[in-house]
Amino acid sequence: MDAERRRLLPPLLALAGGALLPACADDDAGCADGACDAAADADAGREADAPLPRCGDGVCSAPGETAAICPADCAGCVVLADVTPLIDAAELFFGYSVLGRRLVTPACGIFDDAREVVVSLTPDFDGDLVLSTRHPSTRLDTVLDVREGGCEGASVACNDHAAPGARGSRVTLAARAGTRYVALVETADDDAGVFALGLHRPGVCEGLGSVRDVGAALLTGERFATDTAASTSSLRGTCGGAADTPEALLTFVAPRDGPMVVTALHPATTLDAVLHVREDGLDGEDWCDSPEAEVGCGPGSGFVRFPVRGGLSYDLFVDGATTGAAGPATVTLGYAATSPARASLRGCSHASIRDVFAFVASSGQTVFLQVDTVAAATAADTRLRVRHPDDTELHEADDDFPCTFPPPEWSCPRYEFTAATGGLYAVEVYVGSGEDCADRSLVDYELTVTVGGAPAELILVRDQ
Repeated sequence: MDAERRRLLPPLLALAGGALLPACADDDAGCADGACDAAADADAGREADAPLPRCGDGVCSAPGETAAICPADCAGCVVLADVTPLIDAAELFFGYSVLGRRLVTPACGIFDDAREVVVSLTPDFDGDLVLSTRHPSTRLDTVLDVREGGCEGASVACNDHAAPGARGSRVTLAARAGTRYVALVETADDDAGVFALGLHRPGVCEGLGSVRDVGAALLTGERFATDTAASTSSLRGTCGGAADTPEALLTFVAPRDGPMVVTALHPATTLDAVLHVREDGLDGEDWCDSPEAEVGCGPGSGFVRFPVRGGLSYDLFVDGATTGAAGPATVTLGYAATSPARASLRGCSHASIRDVFAFVASSGQTVFLQVDTVAAATAADTRLRVRHPDDTELHEADDDFPCTFPPPEWSCPRYEFTAATGGLYAVEVYVGSGEDCADRSLVDYELTVTVGGAPAELILVRDQ
């Protein structure tokens, strides 16, 4: 995104350098005070505070300025940048109202006399194209008007508010390959207005293809199977991905604050995947299609960590990493933890209450696991079960060493093995069949997992 911003800013800054400050409406001594606020500073018939129009200020002020007298302000709209390369890219165009001109009245909206910033685009495909200023950097109301050919052309899409209460605008253009369009953007503040503009073809953010809300299944131990072949290509993460790879979308509301982790490491995953996550706004703004809202991105074969805030909505994209990549991927999503990890079982049931953590081990690595008590008041007779990456049981451990609390009543589980295959293993923690617990409503424990002698990075995928 930074590289694209650097590419688009030079023409904008060049225009800004040519802008001139407005003059006062008269030449008397009061005009030298830097403010048009005295009656002596105004010509007859003008407001006392009104500045005198000046050629080069970016405003075509009739009747004193015309195209012949002041072509800089009145010779038609000026396209600041060609944003065609940003279609379906993980990048945005950033615009500044102060660099616009008051030459064109949008076909919709309430900003009849606002400055418009103009950009051009020439799609190379026939089909729908979404243009949107609904991004975190757009902090003011905007009007977005798309015209065919140039500013003098017919308006083919125009929007004032993308949704009730939304600050940005959003339109869907029925694009024709090779046709030039211009997009005019106006904001509610001519002097300090800033906006971000993105362009993408409709896809999962518009509800097309593989979309699932997984919020209710979070922290239940479920792994989420997806298939990107059922979708279309429209979005990319900032860390990678190809223009023609479709993506699947998993949405959820974070249950609580903290770092989360996602991975597509699973025997059922055949997709060479990139995973990227976007966070919606604090006031419920939908930023699904905004790369500016990205909070995490990385290869699906690893752990992709990202921060979350409880109660906010998140969009998780399962995308292809290479040209044409599409297919099935099974995703594991949960909260991040590092061994040794302290956690709790909220109850003393052998059959129905258990926590599950996932960790990665490569073939041939030595894995050590142990569960211990941490306080006499919340101690219990615990067990652990290890599962292979394909979810088959590897071992159940029980009564392997004396628990730290409360000695000497209970023994705790411990197990060591050499990984026969590489992948994402799982360890379950639960109380024994005798359901011996100091507190039947709470069991505190500490889980230790080392892989190759080093503390393991963990994903809490089931929390009970």
